[in-house]
Amino acid sequence: MSQEQSHITDAELGKKICQFKDQEEFEKLVDYLVAAIASGSMSCALQAKAYNELGLAHLQLDNPLEAEKSFISAIERSPQSVNPRFNKANLALYAQRFSTALEQYLELLEIAPDHVGAHYHAGLCFAMQEQPTEALEHFLFSVASEPDSMGPNFWTAELLLASKQFDEALQYFTKAAEIMPDHRESQRGIAICHFELEQYTECIAQCDLLILSGSGVEYLAHKLKGDALIQVGEVAEAAANHLELAFMDFDAREYLIMRAKELAQTHPEFVEEYTAVLRCGIPEMESAFDDLLGDSA
Repeated sequence: MSQEQSHITDAELGKKICQFKDQEEFEKLVDYLVAAIASGSMSCALQAKAYNELGLAHLQLDNPLEAEKSFISAIERSPQSVNPRFNKANLALYAQRFSTALEQYLELLEIAPDHVGAHYHAGLCFAMQEQPTEALEHFLFSVASEPDSMGPNFWTAELLLASKQFDEALQYFTKAAEIMPDHRESQRGIAICHFELEQYTECIAQCDLLILSGSGVEYLAHKLKGDALIQVGEVAEAAANHLELAFMDFDAREYLIMRAKELAQTHPEFVEEYTAVLRCGIPEMESAFDDLLGDSA
């Protein structure tokens, strides 16, 4: 190889990488990068970039072990390089090695404190390890940095919901649903928050949205809608929604009995109307409700 050919520039490396990626020729990309690195014709910084790209190519070929080796080599050649550190941490996260991944994200944040992806993924690791306070801190940073990013909004809402901060959780669930309208977990979160905030009309409307737009079973929506309907005095319709639970899941029959018992304590005037619908829908359960009505008489 001549002296003129021996030095690979950043532009040349980038051009070759893009050519292989555009053609989705990842095996050829791996071969090219291995040969380019072995040639000794790149600076340490460029070698780090090449190793990082080599790791990404290995991932495209479903070879995470080789990918990790490449990211490690990239970090060894350029310890302050952000991308290989982030990619290496992501490998641990995807493998559900949350403690290892978290350690690597936090190390990256020491180098790049404003790295939004590292904050978001560190939040996921904290959440998976049941450290909600720490997780929320990182999710809030991500939301502040990228307010139109769905994931951080959703996870912020989930943690606020778990801590019973329903008003704040509702705001983040609503934002997540605006960003991704088909995200049903956000839609369910909205319904839960409305119920807990005693916004029963809004809860019923949200549950109807879930029930009518879904192609599958909406267990939670029927349950919440029934509970909200009880609160506004629509007892028969409430029972009809709770009856749907038993049609979805046989074990829900126990829930219907429990719910009727709760109703006998909180709204005894509703019990007869509520159980009448259930008895009609599932005649074999009549004796359970007969006993209940006898107890509450």
